[in-house]
Amino acid sequence: MLLNQIIPPRVLHIQKLGMLSDQDMFYRYQEKEFEFQKDANISLIGHSLFDMWSDIAQYKNVFVNKRVANLGISGISTFQYLDIITRPKRIKELGENVFIFLGVNDIVKELDYSPENVGLWLNEIVDELREISPNSYYHFLELTPVRDRDNLDNKVIRELNDYLKLHCPKNVNFIETYNLFCDQEQKIKEELTTDGVHFSEKGYDILAKLLIQHLK
Repeated sequence: MLLNQIIPPRVLHIQKLGMLSDQDMFYRYQEKEFEFQKDANISLIGHSLFDMWSDIAQYKNVFVNKRVANLGISGISTFQYLDIITRPKRIKELGENVFIFLGVNDIVKELDYSPENVGLWLNEIVDELREISPNSYYHFLELTPVRDRDNLDNKVIRELNDYLKLHCPKNVNFIETYNLFCDQEQKIKEELTTDGVHFSEKGYDILAKLLIQHLK
């Protein structure tokens, strides 16, 4: 009981869920710190759907003649990205186009999750990024659906998407993704996912085409 009183409630909550901790996020940042120093045309800021993209064979051929800095960190929430990455000024360079893909992990792991809080955290992230590169084009990708996951409900995902669409940071391009990935049952299409959350190669093909359409 004494230990529970010492550990902050948020940290204890994440531990009980068995999810990646703040320290895990920092370790992953250290593993790919070279990406955070990279001079690139395109910066990818987000969670595992960006981080794991670099493991797909066709990743290197997606953005022809463009240098890409993949700043995705698997398992990270919007709050964690703000608290561990942007507030401590760990990003040194940003590309002309910055794509942000965050929000789904907050639903599961953040003790004080609400659409309003995610919106606040996202706005602060964008403010921090604009201090680094005020002239970049910023894009936010809405959350994609999941399939048969006990800890994630597509209704909650749609509610967060609806809120963020209405409260997207000023002058940030809101990119709709949900309907591109969902089937008639509002689940991610089976052929687009490996485990009900993460993308298959076909899923990444759709993501690549979508991002290319929005390049400035």
